[in-house]
Amino acid sequence: MSNRRILVIGPSHLGALPESYARAFERVGMEVFRFDDDRALFRATGFARNRLLRRAFRPLLWWELNRAILEIAETVRPALIFAVRAAYLEPETVAHIRKLVGVPFVNHYPDNPYIGVRLAPGEASTQRHNLIEVLREYSTVWMWERSLVRRLREDQVAAEYLPFGVDPELFHPQSAAEPLFCQSCDTQHQVVFVGTCTRLRKREIASIRKHSVAIWGNGWPSKWESGLPHRVHAPVYGEAVARIYAGAKLSLNVLNTESLDGHNMRTFEVPASGGVMLARYSDVQTEFFPENEAAAYYRSPEELDAKIDWLLGYAALRKRIRSNAVKFAASQTYDHRAAEVLRYVGLAVPASAPQADAGTLSQ
Repeated sequence: MSNRRILVIGPSHLGALPESYARAFERVGMEVFRFDDDRALFRATGFARNRLLRRAFRPLLWWELNRAILEIAETVRPALIFAVRAAYLEPETVAHIRKLVGVPFVNHYPDNPYIGVRLAPGEASTQRHNLIEVLREYSTVWMWERSLVRRLREDQVAAEYLPFGVDPELFHPQSAAEPLFCQSCDTQHQVVFVGTCTRLRKREIASIRKHSVAIWGNGWPSKWESGLPHRVHAPVYGEAVARIYAGAKLSLNVLNTESLDGHNMRTFEVPASGGVMLARYSDVQTEFFPENEAAAYYRSPEELDAKIDWLLGYAALRKRIRSNAVKFAASQTYDHRAAEVLRYVGLAVPASAPQADAGTLSQ
């Protein structure tokens, strides 16, 4: 194949899903062109960083992004266009680009497309009323949850299953020789959570009454009701997160409302870092990380304290989980996902490119 160009659409900062895919495509032998829609939005006008003004002038800003993507697609002439979310794209733009460039134009949509517009920060949102109409125009829409794949297919969207994965440059086994000591708190943290505050996450962590949870992320309350001992820190990213997972005795993974039956990015990032993941149970997570072998699970918030007691008192189990988790995560990288996407759309990949586990990108 002479044309090995891929246009990746989405934020390109370290840790962003589009950037993880961009680097994965490069590692499997593709030439990647990036369109960072965040930067393009902020360059479009000086007021784009103001949330209220951005909402007020959304049609104008979105028109600029549609125009810019059409222009870059025509200039680059890639063999594949891979968008992540890109909810601002109009159905006419997607259809026109597919006809103009004549290559697969796919979207990896990492949210629930059936959840309506929300004003609360940190909550998933479709961002537009006609999103399903837009998704119908893509060659393929990759979804992280099988039930959403089925629902989208019923709505005439060409949907396929694509789970999240591991960015091996950011999340890889870390040394856990020393406990996780926090300079700002002047203490060792045993139980941790890294992520933005949402209503469900706050409610589940608030159900932990006997243990202090160290939290890194946006939107969390500085003081908890009834004197709960949870401690909040500023957000951290990339390898700093991996070090927290590796150093803590337990790393919580609270699934959001839209992913209670599935998984999230943390499902792979905690195990890949050598962490001991305690997550809300779902069948999908146990497919990747079997219970009490590569992760631990709770069925309801009411059992969290007891589950934490059990795991903190069972050092041999934690050691086994850490070791097994790293092995299972090694076959779930974005390199695997990128190679399978290329194979699915009919693009050649080197024989050395990783193979996904059977069934990972089907059903």
